[in-house]
Amino acid sequence: MTTRHALFVLALPMALFACSSSKTNGGASLDAALDGGLVFDLIADFTTNNSIALIDGRQGLFHVWGDLSLAGQFDPPLDPNQPYVYPIDLTTGNPNGSGPGSFHTHATNWGVWGAALGTDFMPRMDLDAGVSPSGKAYKGTYDASKYQGISFWARATTALTRVEVIILDAYTDWEATFAGLPVPDGTDPTFTSCVLSNDVKFNCSPYLVKFRMDSTYFPKYQSDAYQIDTTWKRFDVFFADTRQDQYNKGFHSTTQPFTATNIDVSHLTSMSIEVTATYVGTTPSPNDFEIWVDDVEFIK
Repeated sequence: MTTRHALFVLALPMALFACSSSKTNGGASLDAALDGGLVFDLIADFTTNNSIALIDGRQGLFHVWGDLSLAGQFDPPLDPNQPYVYPIDLTTGNPNGSGPGSFHTHATNWGVWGAALGTDFMPRMDLDAGVSPSGKAYKGTYDASKYQGISFWARATTALTRVEVIILDAYTDWEATFAGLPVPDGTDPTFTSCVLSNDVKFNCSPYLVKFRMDSTYFPKYQSDAYQIDTTWKRFDVFFADTRQDQYNKGFHSTTQPFTATNIDVSHLTSMSIEVTATYVGTTPSPNDFEIWVDDVEFIK
């Protein structure tokens, strides 16, 4: 990964759409559904709109974003004046879960790093319940320490390649601050946010898993079970399996080996599903995709 997270996103609106937090899966509530020994807690089911469920203080809207390609497009199109307001597909959904209603996008011509869809978990906030010294509203953080990971259902028009599931914490999100939290390596307590540069220690290198790539670091995610294709399938991503990209290391990896995760699950900011550009050598080209995502949940 590169410093592709310098995107055109705007501040998250404080007024969010309500979303139903109850749906059924064979008669069991997906707010706390038991499936194969795993218990799930609903994030979003897209039965009404693109909002996440208002559970445990969580607030957010699923939306799309891409690199700085001038030719890049989404269908449905993105309104740059309201980047967090994105229509859902009310007719297509996960038949194994909530049924009709899913998050859908068709991304074309994103040829710098690619395109993504995802959500924040908490609204933006000022540092001291007032205006922060920089005048910036930072992303809020969510304590997900009671969970093991994130699950979602997805299908696509064709089998997808170069899929990454990214989970950001306060230390790896360029729109967040770790002010008031211990600096991981203990060297500079005045440094309060990461920066978008892979040449420095405080690089915003996100925690992720790669589907069917980098088998040395993500061995659990190499099978056909982690191929997003034309059939609805569930994908379980565990926090303990996340790593910073070996090609884009951040300052967390200065104190731990790359094979160990340092994600701060008590201060998560967001999650996303990214489809990265295709590379021939160092030259990227668009990796177009069309995807439907449904029944996004925390794994307890």
